[in-house]
Order: sequence, then C-alpha cells, then structure tokens
Amino acid sequence: MTSVPDWPAVRGLSVAQSLEAKHGRPTLNTASYKGRTALITGANGAYGSRAAKLFARREVDTLLLVDVRDCTGVKEAIEAELKSEGRKVPRILVRKIDMMTFAGCMELAKHLRELDYLDHALLTAGILSFDCKESPDGWETTIQVNFLSSALVALLVLPALKSSPGNPNPPVMTFVTSFGVYPASPTMSVPKHGSYLKRLNNNKPGMAQGHQYGRSKALLLYFTRELAARCSASSVVPKVTINSADPGSAWTPLTSANQGMLIPRLIMNFSARDPDIGAVALVNGVSAPEEGHGQIMQDFETAEYPPFMERKSGQVAQKRVWDETRAELEAKVPEIEGVFKMLEVEGR
Repeated sequence: MTSVPDWPAVRGLSVAQSLEAKHGRPTLNTASYKGRTALITGANGAYGSRAAKLFARREVDTLLLVDVRDCTGVKEAIEAELKSEGRKVPRILVRKIDMMTFAGCMELAKHLRELDYLDHALLTAGILSFDCKESPDGWETTIQVNFLSSALVALLVLPALKSSPGNPNPPVMTFVTSFGVYPASPTMSVPKHGSYLKRLNNNKPGMAQGHQYGRSKALLLYFTRELAARCSASSVVPKVTINSADPGSAWTPLTSANQGMLIPRLIMNFSARDPDIGAVALVNGVSAPEEGHGQIMQDFETAEYPPFMERKSGQVAQKRVWDETRAELEAKVPEIEGVFKMLEVEGR
C-alpha cells in the first residue's frame, strides 16, 4: 500500500542496496495457518487482496475481508482457484466499512463479534490524494483515513485479538508503514502552542499536499509505537504483538498518481517491485513472533525507527499525537473510551 517511494537517497541507501531491496524476494515464514483467523482491511487493494490469497493457500480457517468496496470478487477468485486445485476453501467473510468517517469505522465492531478468535489483523487500508479535501468529520482526507480512522480501527480490533488453540504465538496486529515518512519529516515540527494534529491538518494544495501521505504515515508510526509500549506496560491488556511492516515500493492502483510527476515516477521506476513480494513481507509482519513487538518489519530484518522519532522532540511529538488522538476519538466516538482506559499506564 506504499504510495510514496522509498526515496533511496533519503534513506541513505547506496544504488546497490536499493537494487537489492528491489530484487529481494522474501518467502513466507509460516507454513500453515490451520485453525487460525485473519482480518485484512483494504482487502480489495493490491496488497490486501494478495495477502488474503497467501493466507488462504496456507490453510487459514477464517478470513474476514474488509474494505469500503465490496470484496466479493476477491472472495470468489480465491474460492475458484483453491477449488480448481483441490484445496480446502476457508470460511471467507466479506464486510464493508467506510474509513472516511468515524461512524463508518464503527461498523467494524459488530463484524468482530462474529469471530471466536483473531490471530492476525493486517491493516492495509489507506488512500493517496494530491487534492486537498475535507472528510465529513472535518479532517483532511489523508489524515482522516490513513491516521485517525486507522487508529480507531486498531483500537476496535485490540480487544478482539485472541490466538486460536493451535497458534503458539500471541495474536498480531500490523500497520503498514512507508519510508515516505522521511521526505515528509521536515514538515512535521511540533508547534509550541495549539494542536499538533490541527497544524498538520491545516493543509494547502501543492507541495504540502504532496507530503500529506508521508505525514499521515509518520503520525501512524508514532501512534503504533506508543500503542505497542502501552500494551507492554498494561496489566489488563492480554499479551499481543503490535508492529509495523514496510512492503516497499510497487506500482499499484494507489500509486498510479505518481505516474504524472517526473521525479516520483523516476524513483518509483527505479525501486518498484512486484506487489506480490510486498504482500509476502506484510504477511510475514503480521505473523511475527512476540519478539517482533514494537518493531518495524522488512523483508529479512527489522528496521530502525526514523532518527527524527528517536530524538527528544520525537518523544514529545509521540506523546502529543497519542493525547490529541485520544481527545478527538473520545469526543467523536465515546464508545472507545473504555479501550483507552485499558491502555492508561502510569508515567506515559
């Protein structure tokens, strides 16, 4: 689902390393998901649909496919392929939620009640928009979908995470990240006064909107790291693995907007790889053992958090992101207050 390329120069990678990343071919680390349940948001997307197929081909028991668009086509394609090969077809549930609004996200809560277990939750849903638009909840649409609604979905999923009897590891929830956060990072300084989220939301068309995807992903990375830390420190949250995964760059319907811009197109052409490979990286991320908790998962290793997040200013920003997100969600979605209370930890 990455829409901004990896920007090798920004990441400090050599040409050889960039080509290695492009041609890297991770293989699935889990031989079988027998008896397990997996949830995928953005299941109609290039990565989400491929991840669903990977789970299905490895004996997953139940797939919950969620998107703003009907995922019946994905379901039918998986069923037809497995039947033609004489393989077992999993139970596949197709559900719709609209992440452009908080109310639309809340539809997920009733769908989660259909599940006895939830071993893997892969949150791939997201948008890339070069047009500055406002959501019905009053947020720039990229911030709404990629950050605020993704955070809300994660908080809804968290209490539902429960390993099935045959799964030896804690359940895993994985967010999709992008090294597009690097070129956006210079625009993400924390204001001395006023809301941090509102400052990033107060956007204008042009260059600022071009960085909005990376900004939304940086906000999500802050939120994910704080969520992982709070889950570790909480005495009431059962053991779970929370991480992020970077699928790398790929030409997908989401990234096709980059075709119209010279520099992004050239960089994408240099670094893009088959989305099938990125899907493998994401499924490995959401299948990580508990050692992957709080990590950023890549093809063959974990990655460091961006340097701007490790500085003192980054720690301040992370706390601001969490506190302001909590205030916004509790004001608009009072039902989520109980989950935030579970995550209250002294000293954080």
